[in-house]
Parts: sequence; structure tokens; C-alpha cells
Amino acid sequence: MNLRLILPAAAAVLLAASCTPYVEPPPEAPADPSNRKPTPEEQEKIRQQREEQKKKDEANQTPDKEKKSEGETTGGTAEPPKNDGSAGTSDGGGAPDKPAPAKEIPVARPVPGKPGMVFSPFNNKVIDVKGIPSGRLVADPTYPASEKKHFRVP
Repeated sequence: MNLRLILPAAAAVLLAASCTPYVEPPPEAPADPSNRKPTPEEQEKIRQQREEQKKKDEANQTPDKEKKSEGETTGGTAEPPKNDGSAGTSDGGGAPDKPAPAKEIPVARPVPGKPGMVFSPFNNKVIDVKGIPSGRLVADPTYPASEKKHFRVP
């Protein structure tokens, strides 16, 4: 008789214990990549890249200044500078020194009522851009990396 009472009572206790809610700590918020501090190695690499870019920019601007000082006019419709083969491109194809204009990078449209969500400018699919600062260039995750579809976060 004792066993008949003990087994249902034990089952009831186990059932009650398993049904009580377990309080889990809230998950940590994902780190914002814009707030991450670069390591000293990364800072050195960035500094070197900036110096190299600055040297390239100075090298590209120097021929333009020399041509202007040789008597080139700044009015109305000036012809593009002619490539004499000494500076600029090394292909010898007679292309002007100016680089090709960069193609316009589209800006995604925000999803109304959903902060951090945008419509892709390429296929209008909804993309999560939470934690990415405005104006940042991002790759569209709906395309493979080989197609390289990029847009700016609004």
C-alpha cells in the first residue's frame, strides 16, 4: 500500500520540479564592430597603407600641377591632358592620366518600421544591417562573393 502512494507522489514531485521555469541570464549583446579597438599590429598596418595611399595621391597630383603651371587654361572647355608615356598609365594605349570615374554605388532603402533592416538595391530582399554604421559599404549577402554586389547602408 505504501508503494501505491509513494510512486504517484514521487512522479508528481518530479513533474512539478520539471515544470518550474529556469531563469536564464540574458544573452550578451553582440559587439559593435565600429567600437572595436584595433591592435597595435593592425594600427601599424593601417598607418602604412595610409602612407602608401598618400604617396600615390601625391604622385598622381604632381603631374597635374606641372601641366597647369605650363600655361594650361582653366576656363570653359579644356581638353583632357595628353599622355606622353612618361607618367600615368604604363599600357601605352594613349589613355588620359585621369583614372576612370568610379561607378555609382547604390544606397539601400530602409524597411519602414524595422530599424536595422534595409531592402537590397539589387533584388529588393530584406537584409539585416544592425550594428553597421550609416554610410558603410557592405556586400549583399544574397549574392556570391564572386559577383561582388555592394551597397551603402542608409
